[in-house]
Amino acid sequence: MKTSWIAKVRTLFVVPVERQQGVRPTHQRLPVPFTFKPELSFGAAMIGALGAFLRIFLGSILFGVYGWNALVTWNAIRSPFLRMAAIPPMILVFLLVFAVLMAAISALVRKLLPRN
Repeated sequence: MKTSWIAKVRTLFVVPVERQQGVRPTHQRLPVPFTFKPELSFGAAMIGALGAFLRIFLGSILFGVYGWNALVTWNAIRSPFLRMAAIPPMILVFLLVFAVLMAAISALVRKLLPRN
């Protein structure tokens, strides 16, 4: 039987579900993120939760502080042309600092997690 191109495209986006219900545990049948580890110890789970909290909290603080400083810098520039020219560098610097912050938190979490 020839499969249609729609079925081929659908297989690229949707993982086929196995119909054998009793073979695998429940947590393996659910679509979970690739970082989910059901055998985590309490300490490792706490480190992961702390990492998520740090990403949210420090990312929010960075966004607020950088936004305030960008606004002050924006208001200090009097020329409309220079204001428009200052937008891309301000955005790029924010994205760079944000990426470094997220990478540093990820490295810290990886360093604190016990090795298997």
